Amino acid sequence: MAAANESQGLKIAVASFISLWVITTVSCYFLYQAYAAADAKLTSTNDELGKANAKYQTAFNQFDEMRQKVGTKAQEFDAAKDEIASHHKKIEERLTALQAAVDAAVAKAQAAGASSADLQDARDKIRQTIASYRGEPNKTYASALDRAIELFENLTMLSTEMSVNYASLRQSLESATTVAKQQVDVEAKAAANSRADLDSEHKKHEEQRSTLLTTTDQLQTDNDKKATEIANLTKKLKDTEDDFLRKQETYTTIIRELRDKVERKETILDHPDGYVTYVDYERGEVLVDVTRRQGARPQMVMTIFDAQSPGIPTDKPKGTIMLTRVGEQFSSAKIIETKNPIDPIRVRDIVYSPAWSPNMPMRFALIGKIDVNRDSRDDREELKRMIQEAGGVVDYDLPPLDVGRETGTLSPRIDWYVIDEREPLRAAFEKESDQSLSRASKLAKRMGEMIKEARLVGIRPMPIERLLAYLGYDMNTPVVGRAEAVSTDALRRLTSPKRPAGAAAKTAAPADAAAKPDEPKGDQAAPADKGGAKPAPADKGDQAAPADKGDQAAPADKGDKPAAEDPK
Repeated sequence: MAAANESQGLKIAVASFISLWVITTVSCYFLYQAYAAADAKLTSTNDELGKANAKYQTAFNQFDEMRQKVGTKAQEFDAAKDEIASHHKKIEERLTALQAAVDAAVAKAQAAGASSADLQDARDKIRQTIASYRGEPNKTYASALDRAIELFENLTMLSTEMSVNYASLRQSLESATTVAKQQVDVEAKAAANSRADLDSEHKKHEEQRSTLLTTTDQLQTDNDKKATEIANLTKKLKDTEDDFLRKQETYTTIIRELRDKVERKETILDHPDGYVTYVDYERGEVLVDVTRRQGARPQMVMTIFDAQSPGIPTDKPKGTIMLTRVGEQFSSAKIIETKNPIDPIRVRDIVYSPAWSPNMPMRFALIGKIDVNRDSRDDREELKRMIQEAGGVVDYDLPPLDVGRETGTLSPRIDWYVIDEREPLRAAFEKESDQSLSRASKLAKRMGEMIKEARLVGIRPMPIERLLAYLGYDMNTPVVGRAEAVSTDALRRLTSPKRPAGAAAKTAAPADAAAKPDEPKGDQAAPADKGGAKPAPADKGDQAAPADKGDQAAPADKGDKPAAEDPK
């Protein structure tokens, strides 16, 4: 049963395939037949289109040639037709203008005396030609050319008649001109005589006017001269008044300074910058109430004055200290020098710095040669360094001509101007040349001017010896960076190669043995130093010991401050 079904399905499939193949074959035949007919029709249509294009191109070329001959620029027919109509309109407008010009010319000639009948006839013919051109119903290119030729002929005839009439008119005008010229000559002679009379009158009045102008210029010059003299006298009076006021102010300032110097005592110069709050004689240190908030910083050098002084003495300090540690509530300092061992530094002594004051630096002006160690050499750089280390600022500097240039400006902000009027130690043994004398003269003149200006702005003087005493300067201090001598053996030892460790130990043993006997001597120097501070117990006795110690809290201060090295 299954085999029968499969055979029947195969038959149905074969029959379906055959019927589809027949249908496809017939369809392809008809489709190819329709394509052949359409292709033949397309070929004939393309041939007809080519012939039509050839005719169109021939007609277009003929139209373009005709358009070029006519003179139209438009390529389209309607546009070319509109252009021709516009051109005809312009021709009519020009003809109207031409007719008006001809009528005006003929009327002018007739008004001048032309009376020829040919002239009137030519004008009438031109009118007729223009009227015929306008009245022609169908205007063509040929008809327009014909009317133009007629118009040219009539215009030629008109020009000829005009020329003839102008020639006859010219002859008549020349005869009339001759008669008129004779009359004009008579009138010109009369006019010349009148002109001469007028020029003479003008010349007379011009001379009078020049005389008046000269007089006016002289008066104006005199007036300007008087005005200049008045202005000069006014300026001179003003300068005199200004000079008087300036001198009065200068004298007032000098009197004020002299009165201030007379009223002040010798021991009063400035206000204290701080006070000593604790003294450690063994370590050579003190505590002061100068703080970082006030602007103090380490390495600042300050001067100590006695607590009983009413102010800052001029040149009698007790000693010099250098700040080593600056805190928020107090500062520690190292005692550099004590002027008098009998009068040591005590609590409540005055701390003073000539280059620094609380919350603002002191400003200085250096004027002239600054010889710190009196060796006839300028040491202003060393003085600047000391001022800066003390917290001051140098705003103005007037060095000698062979040292440098003037820098900065004098202003009321400067507190002191420093001058050095001391004679050098070697001045008697040195001979100055003419050039050095000339420089010294110029420097002295400039110094006088700047000192005068400094006094006018209120800057106080500060002699160099007083400033050096405040800064703690010592004449015996060696100059930094200046070699006195060179040891060749020491340099050779320093630059020689290192020895082995065993040899170095053997060499160091005798040296240590030699150093042991000297150690007690080094320790024995301490009593001598303490001996210099022997008045310390008496000092504590002079002070209010319980109150001071209670206020200072000495143990706490010792714990707070850093361990300073022994000066020795």
